[in-house]
Amino acid sequence: MKHIDKGTRLANYLINLIVIYSLWFVVVLMSQFYNAEYLIFYIIMFLYYLIFETITGQTLGKMVTKTKVITKDGTRPTFVNIRIRTLSRIIPFDALS
Repeated sequence: MKHIDKGTRLANYLINLIVIYSLWFVVVLMSQFYNAEYLIFYIIMFLYYLIFETITGQTLGKMVTKTKVITKDGTRPTFVNIRIRTLSRIIPFDALS
C-alpha cells in the first residue's frame, strides 16, 4: 500500500469539486430549486462519491491521478465503509486535513 502525498490529494479534491459543482450548477439551473440549492449540492456530492467509489473504487479525480480507495490492509472497501467515508465528507474534516 502506497501513501498518497498531499499534492495528489489536493488534485483529487479540486477535480472532484469541479465535477460536483458542474453537476450542481446544471441540476439547479434545470430544476430551478433555488431555495434548496445547498441541499441539492450535498445530495449530489454524496451520490457522486458513493456511486463512483462503490462501482469503480475511484472518483474522476482519482482516475486522473491514478489513485484508488483501499482499506488499511490494501483490500477494496465494503459498501458500508464507502458509505461511512462518504457521509464523513459532509463534515469538512477532509478539507481541514
